[in-house]
Amino acid sequence: MRNKITKRLGSLFLSAALLLPAAAGAFAVEPQAQIGTTQYTTLWEALEKVQDGQTIEILRDISNEELTLFCSCEASFNITIDLNDHTIYESTTNSPGFSYIAGGGSVAPKVTIRDGTIRCTSKATVGSPYASGIWVESMDRTCRPVLVLDNMTISSANDAGVNCIDAQVNVMGAAISAYDDAIYAQDGPVYIQAGNFYTPNDVSKNGALVAKNKATISMTAQDGIIRPENWQQQKSTLVRAIWFKDVRPYDWFYDKVYDMTRRGLISGKNSWTFGSLDSITRAEAVTLLAAASGQDVSKYSASAMFYDVDPNSWYNHYIGWAVSNGIANGYGYGAFGPNDTITREQLAVMLYSYQNKIMKKDVVETVTPSEMPDADQISDWAQTAMDAMMREGIISGDLGQDDVVRINPQAEATRAQAACMLYQLLALA
Repeated sequence: MRNKITKRLGSLFLSAALLLPAAAGAFAVEPQAQIGTTQYTTLWEALEKVQDGQTIEILRDISNEELTLFCSCEASFNITIDLNDHTIYESTTNSPGFSYIAGGGSVAPKVTIRDGTIRCTSKATVGSPYASGIWVESMDRTCRPVLVLDNMTISSANDAGVNCIDAQVNVMGAAISAYDDAIYAQDGPVYIQAGNFYTPNDVSKNGALVAKNKATISMTAQDGIIRPENWQQQKSTLVRAIWFKDVRPYDWFYDKVYDMTRRGLISGKNSWTFGSLDSITRAEAVTLLAAASGQDVSKYSASAMFYDVDPNSWYNHYIGWAVSNGIANGYGYGAFGPNDTITREQLAVMLYSYQNKIMKKDVVETVTPSEMPDADQISDWAQTAMDAMMREGIISGDLGQDDVVRINPQAEATRAQAACMLYQLLALA
């Protein structure tokens, strides 16, 4: 298997004369990449050495390298580039942030790029097809290279976020934005599992996702949420494909999380990660309740009430709504603690207040709660709310590894638990 990196000489056209081996950066101080235990001064060197089945780990941000990976299609070649939350950044020339070109055989190579950012901000020639975030192409149409994007952010200030020319792109999870097309596909398939796709300009008037000639763009998640559903007919400039890889059909919270998401009452960390087991914060909790209320929160503000709530923060209006309606309070010393996690009993108090003051519904016992061995750990100020939420079946115990069910009032509430508790509460309406 032969793979080379080439520097661009002012255009994307590649020929054997342009496939030159890269030299190590003379001024590089820290290594850019690593394969196994071997470190490389530049990513170019790592791409020259990588073998089928290996992973290149990026060790730091990389700027203006004008990188193109050329893969012959003579034998199996399946590699991963793990950005490790770093950025590949191109700003100086009419070149993509990263290019991946294949040809010269019949075995399609596969490159997975994950966990990072690729940005191209070059505007030397606005609308140039070469200054995209990623360019992937079959050079001689003998094989179709496969590009997999997993947990990626990709942007281009000039052309498309991803240009796919007679190639295959699998988007497992990515936020892609660009000057014109988020994804432009020509003569090749694009399969989207989850992601956000946005173009602020829509120069081509075809929307964020564009398929030309024999190209196809399809949404592949069976339980995914597509917004708007008719994105193809609308030629939408913003398309969201929501599918949470951490919300699986066998999870106890699966149906409720997706139901709340479809209703627009809760959102994930991004379109492909819900953060099911992450602790929910105070700001997230009041935002969830405000969304469920359907009220206009824009007239509320908490920045004058609490020193730790910035007027421009995303949660300012939601906290203002919650405090003004008696759903939540601050700490008493001028702080709200928007990013503090919330315990199960604290969340129960918020839900109880929401039922009384927003739903205006009395507590109705629907289940007879079992005696919990840790009930004595419930704080006095939360006792009424916890009792009500247990009798209504809003909150229940957790089965521990010792097979004992506990209410765990002092444990941090997770995002999945919060979504399910609110789902149960709204079902009482």
